[in-house]
Amino acid sequence: MHSLPRRCRLLLGLIVLATPLSAVAQNPDRSRTAEAFLVRQDQSDCGNSDVKADDPSRIGGTIVIARQTNGPLRLKVAITAAPDTTYHFYLKCVRQLGDIKTEDEGEGTAEFEIAADGAPPVLTFDMYPEGAPPGQKFQSTPVRLP
Repeated sequence: MHSLPRRCRLLLGLIVLATPLSAVAQNPDRSRTAEAFLVRQDQSDCGNSDVKADDPSRIGGTIVIARQTNGPLRLKVAITAAPDTTYHFYLKCVRQLGDIKTEDEGEGTAEFEIAADGAPPVLTFDMYPEGAPPGQKFQSTPVRLP
């Protein structure tokens, strides 16, 4: 029962993130976008080569990556994870981008910006709370730069 409302909230989060993307798709001069999923998985290599989004029960969030017209990449992240928890969000094997704080029902959102020059051609991310407890780590599906 608990997973149904969580999935509904995650779906609503995806809709909220996707709505501005429809405007981007109608205006090709604005930016190009790509999407990755955050999958509950304790570890992977730097390329997240074994991360798959084929089990919906393990998907805990999405990352929408948009290349801005002036060059940087803007990331919009929406997660459903442990309630009232701060997750550290990383460009995998490169650096921490910032934190995402979940609310009392486990939802959290954040936006980050990274320079496109110097970013690897395939982006991977990971996220976990302080201490990186097993079962609370997330790896992204690999995504090519938009």
